[in-house]
Amino acid sequence: MANIDEMPARGGPRLRAIRKQRGTTLVEVAAGTGISVSTLSRLEAGHRRRPTLELLLRLAQAYGVQIDELVGAPPTGDPRIHLRPVQHKGMTFIPLTR
Repeated sequence: MANIDEMPARGGPRLRAIRKQRGTTLVEVAAGTGISVSTLSRLEAGHRRRPTLELLLRLAQAYGVQIDELVGAPPTGDPRIHLRPVQHKGMTFIPLTR
């Protein structure tokens, strides 16, 4: 599992790659998000190691991605519980929990 403390540090290169994939400049992203060009530049360079949730939300919305993708969070898997029906004395039961 990835170290949580390393995720923000890996986010800088990831942010730059996402921005370049979209063919946008720092000035264009700044205009669309309200984040200053200098802050965006520091985020991409990794100089600002702990971006705020507000910054990440704005960037995720601007790029059309989930915050997890911005910071490189590990996959969480399927949170749903898949329970199977149980047959007992001619009746079918569907458990509500494990």
